[in-house]
Amino acid sequence: MSRRFVETTLACCVCGARAAMFWRRAGDHLLGGPRCFQAVRCARCGTVRLDPRPSAEEMARHYLPTTYARGADAGSGMSERLDASNRDIARRATAAASPEAPRRVLDIGCGDGRFLAAMAELGWSGEGVETDPVAAAIARERTGFPIHLGELSTLHAAPGSFGLVSLIHVIEHVADPRALLGEVRSLLSRDGTLTIVVPNAGSLEAALFRSCWYPLDLPRHYWGFNPHTLTRLLETSGFAAPSIRHFPFVNSLQSLRYAARALGGKPIGEERDVDREAAESAGSAKSRLFHWVNSVSERFGRVFPGEAMELAVRVR
Repeated sequence: MSRRFVETTLACCVCGARAAMFWRRAGDHLLGGPRCFQAVRCARCGTVRLDPRPSAEEMARHYLPTTYARGADAGSGMSERLDASNRDIARRATAAASPEAPRRVLDIGCGDGRFLAAMAELGWSGEGVETDPVAAAIARERTGFPIHLGELSTLHAAPGSFGLVSLIHVIEHVADPRALLGEVRSLLSRDGTLTIVVPNAGSLEAALFRSCWYPLDLPRHYWGFNPHTLTRLLETSGFAAPSIRHFPFVNSLQSLRYAARALGGKPIGEERDVDREAAESAGSAKSRLFHWVNSVSERFGRVFPGEAMELAVRVR
């Protein structure tokens, strides 16, 4: 890691410090484009942040309907893999939830509703919050649950309404994670549980792949947490110490692909013009590999702090 201090425009959301060192520079690996973005590492606590941050108008260009795989056709290999992943998260979230809490879930940034659908299969009722109207419409159709279009502040729910709130690959995208956690805390019941899934910026994979690390995802990821910094943010936001699961190497194949393209002098971005029929013919093999990697990762993560973190935390 470079020890070069850089000028900054923002304060750290965990400790409030402004001093930071250069960490990574990368373009938009998903959508391409000429601009590179800078991620810095807080000099006091180590939290990573995008700094400077693009304007809201520019950020809108980095969130297109095709940015994420939510629109995958039902029954496709990608759709099956996304469903399986969300069922696994739902299973673990349900196991961590208190039996005394209401079986009612709020999924913030619910996307196309796959996690909510998985929770419904386990007997939970729920609601979602989503800023993308296309994704919100898909989630309503998939789940039959109320899906609120807009920010969390537009949700008019009574305090303590939910036994489980989920932030699945969301907290790294929001401008003010501490404010978000304050809103979440008020919505959780006394015995409620918060589930967070987030990349681990302090992982071996992040250090190894550097700017080719798949979960870096600049400029969409405003923040990069490690177990220590995210725990500190939670505890100073009114939550108890979290239980943390680690999932190593879950994105390493994609990171290796990015690294190979970079070494070959090619743009790192996703290949959008693909042969869909050929891709689907390989879907079965990809699905088998996906399930094997996830299974091994979950077991290995018990002893190795890998690149994905899944936290379960109660209100203090």
